[in-house]
Amino acid sequence: MMGQANDRQMFQLFAALLDYPVSNPAAAAEACAAGAAGHSQEAAALLSDFAAFAASASLGRLEEIYTAVFELDATRHPYVGFHLFGESYKRSAFLLALKEHYRRYDIQCGTELPDHLALMLRFLAATEHPAEAEELIRAALHPALRRMLKTTDDEPPDPDLPRLPARGDQYRWVLQALQGVLLAIVPDDAVVKDEALVEDFLPMTSD
Repeated sequence: MMGQANDRQMFQLFAALLDYPVSNPAAAAEACAAGAAGHSQEAAALLSDFAAFAASASLGRLEEIYTAVFELDATRHPYVGFHLFGESYKRSAFLLALKEHYRRYDIQCGTELPDHLALMLRFLAATEHPAEAEELIRAALHPALRRMLKTTDDEPPDPDLPRLPARGDQYRWVLQALQGVLLAIVPDDAVVKDEALVEDFLPMTSD
C-alpha cells in the first residue's frame, strides 16, 4: 500500500540515486536497499551491489558513468515523458500537468524538466493521495522503465564465461531495483495505453 513512511523515504533515496551525483551515493544506496528489502529481496541485492561499487568509485568516475548512461544514450534518458510520447505536444501537456501537481507539494524542478525520473520519485514520496501515486506508477513509470530496461541483445551471455559489468551496468542495477519495487507495490497490468495518459493520468485532486 502506498503512503507508508518507510516507502516515502525509500522513494526519496531512489530519487537521490537517479539524480546527477553531487556526492558519493554509497550510503544512500545501502539505506535504499534496506527499505527495498520489504518489497523485493532481488531489488535489495541489486542496490547493495550498487552501494559496493559506489563505495569504491570516485565521484568523478560516477559522474562520468552517469553522463554516459543517462545523457548520451537516448534509450536511457531519465525523462519519463520522452519514453512515453517522444518530443510531441502530448509530452508538453504531460509536463504541465506534472508541474501543477508538484506545486501542491512545493517540489522545485530547478533546471530540470518535470518528467525527470528523480523528480517523479520525489513526488511519489510527497503525495498525500495513494491512488494518485498508484496511477503515476501504473500509467507512466511502469511503461517508461520497460523501455529504459529493454535490451537488444539477441543472444544471452554464456553462463559459463565470467562477465565483467559493462560501463553503466551499475546504474542499470538501480533501474532494475526500482522496477522490482514498483512492481511489488503496484502490479503492471500493461493495459493503459500511452495515447490516453495525458487525458487520464494524474487527475487533479481537491486539496
